[in-house]
Amino acid sequence: MLNYIIVGQGIAGSVLALELLKEGQDIKVIDNNHFRSSSKIAAGLVHPMSFKRTILSWNAELLSKHSINYYQQKEKELDSSFFEGLTFLRIFGSIEEQNNWFAKQSTPPFNKVLLDFKKDLSTYTLKNNFGVGKVNWSYRLHLPAFLEAVKKRLIQENRLIQEKVDYSKIDHSNDFIKYGNIKARGIIFCEGHQYINNPFLNYIPENSTKGEILKIKVKGLPNYSLSKNCFVLPLKDEEYILGATYDWKDKSYETTEEAKEELLDKFSNISNNNVEVIEQWVGIRPTTMDRKPILGTHPNYKNIHVFNGLGSKGVQFAPFYANRLTQYLMDGESIEKEINLDRFTKKYLL
Repeated sequence: MLNYIIVGQGIAGSVLALELLKEGQDIKVIDNNHFRSSSKIAAGLVHPMSFKRTILSWNAELLSKHSINYYQQKEKELDSSFFEGLTFLRIFGSIEEQNNWFAKQSTPPFNKVLLDFKKDLSTYTLKNNFGVGKVNWSYRLHLPAFLEAVKKRLIQENRLIQEKVDYSKIDHSNDFIKYGNIKARGIIFCEGHQYINNPFLNYIPENSTKGEILKIKVKGLPNYSLSKNCFVLPLKDEEYILGATYDWKDKSYETTEEAKEELLDKFSNISNNNVEVIEQWVGIRPTTMDRKPILGTHPNYKNIHVFNGLGSKGVQFAPFYANRLTQYLMDGESIEKEINLDRFTKKYLL
């Protein structure tokens, strides 16, 4: 009998699989390589800031340091390359933002994150009349490369079932889970926004967000990651990723002209240079109402578990909270109320 079946091999399922394997657990992963999974198209840009109010994002220091160390270590273990440290610059939009940045630089923990940037940018066509600041703990995870490296290991160890999960094949009537002819102590759903189709978990309020990004070609920009109402992530040969939109109403998998125009309009606040749009991508983020992950066990079925709700911070969240769920499953360590599945149970299920 297996220890666990994991459903989904996006960022959540992949990291959780590695954590359980590290603990000697016997697992299998079910995944159908869903083409609109947010993990498949996300830019993978990670930073610790919420720029709207110039504050650190939730648990920023803990999650940033943990995730950076995690992905650097996994590069060695998986013999692959997917982690890239970044020079990430915030272009100030006003004198107020500039003053706020400089005022916070001397205050912990901002003094570890908000840095000066002294290099001359005058040779580039940037709209940076109020200057720029550098954001520490910033990196890019090349998600396709990371997911492929995990997939390769799973295939090598005969742990990957490449199919769409069939909920009707899940038998939870005993002390174990049976999926077809596979038995396991438990099943863990890491399905991203697809959880809305899961008969065990579809009581969780749906709050996913559609996101679109562009691959563009433009001259005159530095080889740094930039932020000002949007983000610009350098690739190569004057190509960049420009993102991202947030749409809470349209949940279709179709790209839209409105999203493209929105991103190009935001880019005009960074540079007036001509932009060639090469590609446009769309994905659905598994965001939650309170912007926090969902970990825990179904209130009625003690061998059905969930790891979801990582949203736009999925790359940063996944390592720490996959470890928390592993500790909970193996050692019985309690899960904090703010991330526990239980926070939705009383209101939306019972």
